[in-house]
Amino acid sequence: MSWEPMHLGSNKCERLASSSKDGTVKIWNVRTGRPECTLAGHTQSVECVRWGGEGLIYTASRDRTVKVWALEKGRGKLVRTLTGHAHRVNSLALSTDYVCRTGPYDHTGKIPGGKAAGACADALLAAPASC
Repeated sequence: MSWEPMHLGSNKCERLASSSKDGTVKIWNVRTGRPECTLAGHTQSVECVRWGGEGLIYTASRDRTVKVWALEKGRGKLVRTLTGHAHRVNSLALSTDYVCRTGPYDHTGKIPGGKAAGACADALLAAPASC
């Protein structure tokens, strides 16, 4: 679960994102208690979701991918799929330095596939389209 960052201010921090074992993420309005939209695209359960300061939503899954989403006009739009992990992605963290770190299951600490293969671990995310 991840709250919409307060500084985005569009909805007064009334929304949160929740991950699910069915491979989806729902964006909820906590004031109304109703879902606003569903992000679907993973083939296995979503283990972790983070709402970034730029308004992008990052989802990590057992399908070995990290997906980056943007909410546009009440709908989720897939911006990018980051691949290269050998096993499921258990966690991810975002920092103010625009670095995306992931927690692969293989525990090797290696960067999966390198930046050329689209890996996210230790890749600098200077803009939504670069990684």
